[in-house]
Amino acid sequence: MHSSAFPWLIELSDEEAYDFLDEVITAAQDAGTHTAFLRRVDQLVAQHAPIPTLPHGVMS
Repeated sequence: MHSSAFPWLIELSDEEAYDFLDEVITAAQDAGTHTAFLRRVDQLVAQHAPIPTLPHGVMS
């Protein structure tokens, strides 16, 4: 699945991507405020996004 907002979705299986997007939609419906929604999306991204890896040969 391709997403401009969540480019790493392509790395997830279709089921995982749809589960994530369902959680985002639920968060939008439950949030009450824009700020609360953005906080929840940040939490969801932290839970679902793959851990970024550095390019070969680059050390942190």
